[in-house]
Amino acid sequence: MSKLRYALAGCVALMSGAAGAADLRGVALPPAPELPALYSWTGVYAGIQGGYSWGSNRVRIGAPTDPFAPMSFRIDDDSAFGGAHAGFNYQLGSIVLGIEGDVEAVNSRSRFAGAGLSGRVSQDWQGAARVRIGYAFDRLMIYAAGGASFTEYERRVFDAAGFGERLTSARTGWNVGAGVNFAFTDNLILGAEYRYTDFGRNRFASSGAFPGLTGDQEFTAHSARASIAYKF
Repeated sequence: MSKLRYALAGCVALMSGAAGAADLRGVALPPAPELPALYSWTGVYAGIQGGYSWGSNRVRIGAPTDPFAPMSFRIDDDSAFGGAHAGFNYQLGSIVLGIEGDVEAVNSRSRFAGAGLSGRVSQDWQGAARVRIGYAFDRLMIYAAGGASFTEYERRVFDAAGFGERLTSARTGWNVGAGVNFAFTDNLILGAEYRYTDFGRNRFASSGAFPGLTGDQEFTAHSARASIAYKF
């Protein structure tokens, strides 16, 4: 009898387990939560930026009486700047390609003096047009950029008696840099960047006030800038 009772109990247990499994098959499990979509960098943006630049102005000037024996001045040129920028990004997977342009107001004033002459070199604005390539980690993007730079210099030269002349010239150079962007919201983008700019060698000559006076200028600059932009 005891063996019969054990056999009956085992059959009941098996039937109960099968019925429970059938009940579980009928229960609908909740759907898996959806993952948030990755941020898209594709689109047009515009914003403002500001920062500080430090560089070197090398000026060589020939004296009116002996233009073949130039004086040479190396001037440290530090300046704050601020302006606006706009651009367009297109994202391919994690790669982000873009173009960007900017224009900035600059307060750069450098002075030199020697051999009976003194002068000042001023720069009031600068601009750039660049291409960018970046790598996106969702809302964070690191990038490298490079392109053309534009500016205008004003040079004032004076003799010991205070007689002077004003010389201006527009310049085109090149720039290269790297930075990081962070999409704080879907539309608000924060940025930080380092940039190196080189305007090459620019020759100039007196237009008549100092007959025979010639010279050239070489200007390079490093800059750090922070930016905020709106993505449309």
